[in-house]
Amino acid sequence: MTRLPAAIVTLNDEHRYMNLLIETLDEHVENIDTAGTGDYFLMQDIVRYLHDYPDKVHHPTEDLMFDKLVRRDPGSDKKVARLKRDHDRLSKQTARLLELLEIAANARSPKAADDVRSASSTYIGSLKRHMRVEESDLFPSAVRCLTHMDWNSIEANLEANQDPLFGGEVGRDYRALYEFFSDRANTLSQRLTSSGFLQLDGLIVSAEALEAGVGEMWNMLQGHSEALISESRETVQKTFDGRDLFDVFLLQARYAGFLGKKILEVSSDTASISFKTLKGLASPLIKGTQ
Repeated sequence: MTRLPAAIVTLNDEHRYMNLLIETLDEHVENIDTAGTGDYFLMQDIVRYLHDYPDKVHHPTEDLMFDKLVRRDPGSDKKVARLKRDHDRLSKQTARLLELLEIAANARSPKAADDVRSASSTYIGSLKRHMRVEESDLFPSAVRCLTHMDWNSIEANLEANQDPLFGGEVGRDYRALYEFFSDRANTLSQRLTSSGFLQLDGLIVSAEALEAGVGEMWNMLQGHSEALISESRETVQKTFDGRDLFDVFLLQARYAGFLGKKILEVSSDTASISFKTLKGLASPLIKGTQ
């Protein structure tokens, strides 16, 4: 497999970060109540970051890459021109959304909230479409056409600008936003781990209630419980080992998938060992999969 240029890896990572932020923004916009009250300070932090870093570093870096692509592949000029116009429009949209959020934070009115909803919906839709085109079309073209010297220049531009939220050091203006995501990741980790052990309690109670002839059932449950405990401990340890926020969310999502899969495996193994024996004891298992 061909190794992707470091700049492409970084730009793709930044797209994932932006997706995380706009999904969070959308969630909080949806939570604005009928009186127009919502967490406008958090929404302002999100949009301010999107205006300060993606608009001023990420998109200009892409523009640099696209300019080099046009020189290597003149046929890409129309697509590049369209995406560069998108960058200008997105920058204006974030600036306008910041203004509307400021108004809404002061007015706390239904009209101001509606303006925020409309502007954020337009911006989120535009940014998602824009990133899809880049990732499916222009990024692959750049990987095919650009030279090692081209990539060195692009990567130098990225290295000269530290990401103030997802980089190695969190900027002072984004500490509250960083803490919001850290707290959310911590809460998710605790909830998933707690859920995992509650599932284990139900399974072990079932196993202890089984009659003497089902030692195989006990061994099966014990094996699954050991795997779950190991995975839970590893997830908690990795959550607090200093990795960046997006990796923490990916870690939690992976653990949630593991937990669901493990419960299904237990249910399947249980049925195959002895349906008859489990008939009166299936309630904890069934509840555990809901």
